[in-house]
Amino acid sequence: MDTLVSVLKSSARHLVAPILHLGWYRRRRYRLEVTSNRQALKPGITAIVAARNEAYLIPFCLESLVGAVEQVVCVDNGSSDATLALMHEFQTRRAADLDVEILSMPGALLGECRQAALQLTRHEWHLRWDADMVCRTTGPETFSRLCRRVLTDDRPRTIQLPRTNLVGDLHHTHRLLPVIDPGEPILMRFSQLINYREIGRFDVIRVPLSYRQVVDKGHYYVHCAGLKSDENLIHRFHYFAWREAVNAAPDASSRHALADFEVFKRQRNLELFGTNSPSSLKFRYQRQLVYHLQRYDETVYGPYPEVLCSELKRPDPRFEVIYDGGRPYRRLDRADREMLDYRPTDEDLAWDPEAFLRRFFTPAQCLQLGIMSAG
Repeated sequence: MDTLVSVLKSSARHLVAPILHLGWYRRRRYRLEVTSNRQALKPGITAIVAARNEAYLIPFCLESLVGAVEQVVCVDNGSSDATLALMHEFQTRRAADLDVEILSMPGALLGECRQAALQLTRHEWHLRWDADMVCRTTGPETFSRLCRRVLTDDRPRTIQLPRTNLVGDLHHTHRLLPVIDPGEPILMRFSQLINYREIGRFDVIRVPLSYRQVVDKGHYYVHCAGLKSDENLIHRFHYFAWREAVNAAPDASSRHALADFEVFKRQRNLELFGTNSPSSLKFRYQRQLVYHLQRYDETVYGPYPEVLCSELKRPDPRFEVIYDGGRPYRRLDRADREMLDYRPTDEDLAWDPEAFLRRFFTPAQCLQLGIMSAG
């Protein structure tokens, strides 16, 4: 049903957009394509980068945008690591190269962070970016080349860009999902009519019906989806389920019952992992995570962004998938000193990651993960 609705909306937009653009938007764009204080927008691109506890990836992410965009608005969503400090360091170091704004919004929803950042936009194009996305800056598919091409045409539109996914560490990707997926519309003409909302478990951006939807097939960036601390991965695992539950709640009473995220997380930890002990929880999360992983083939899926090359050469990278018996056994995070020395308990070793995965995947998917059906 959702797919059908999406197809119908896309078809309707394809028919309506040219009419609205010629008959309505063009006459009003001088009032719509302006800054929050009604000033004329400058040529170029404003990237909005939302982050929470992304100290490992945020330097790579921000550095890769230099030369591609004119402004970066960084939004820190209450990080407990060095993410916010690294944003400020980048702002100081790259002050001569691009305009950098920083917002600190602890406790805000992701959609609220992006919406607040929109108010600081000073350029004609909006780039919806995340701290775990890194541009390609060399080769035939550089992000800057795409940006320069986009800026030659001022037609209001959204541009969908495929993403190349890395999971676990820099050398692995997802076994069940496409290594390169269709991505989302993340680059678009800015207007005061675009806004962020939460639908289901994720935030989405709304654009006027007069915007044309364009799909670009170039592979301009990689999405380092799983290169995060265990604590961050566990937080996200529960957070998106929580937001989906809150947004789907039928009434105020139901939403109130879900109001405390920490309570929701603790209950779900007990239900799914059988523990709220931080170290045991991390170990058990790692055990199920590695079932999803397969090696990334650079010759098939494209080269790494140049900004990641020095990290790839390190003999002791922060994240490393550890193998046992020829298959991934756990994911090591060298920044987590507690887990480096952690010895799993008997209860940890008895916890069954395959039983956990069967709760979320079909029998066919389980076979892809190397899991036999129960019984």
